[in-house]
Amino acid sequence: ASFGFPFAIGAMSRQTTRNTITLRGSAQIVGEFFGYAVNSILYQRGIYGPEHFERRKKYGLTMMVSTDEGLQGYLTNVLTQISEWLERGQLQKLVLVIANVHTKDVMERWTFDCKDT
Repeated sequence: ASFGFPFAIGAMSRQTTRNTITLRGSAQIVGEFFGYAVNSILYQRGIYGPEHFERRKKYGLTMMVSTDEGLQGYLTNVLTQISEWLERGQLQKLVLVIANVHTKDVMERWTFDCKDT
């Protein structure tokens, strides 16, 4: 599954990276964590330039959060739906896919397993 971020990936290896993270906690905490995780991945991979991010302190850490209004609006909508599904126990897994915009090749796949506590 892909969230459909409007992005292009530059010269990256054709090797696919897969990562799995287990999320445990309340719907609010898991949803918030996922939002920070997506922002971090977008920043670290250079999908959006550094000028589109600002530093924010959270959990005693400095995190990079997008200042792009379009991306913020999109993420707000997605995270609201995710929180609703989590609260109802209807969500088991989230998958974030980074694909080459031209070839559609999957460059990275991040799987977030959601567990009740």
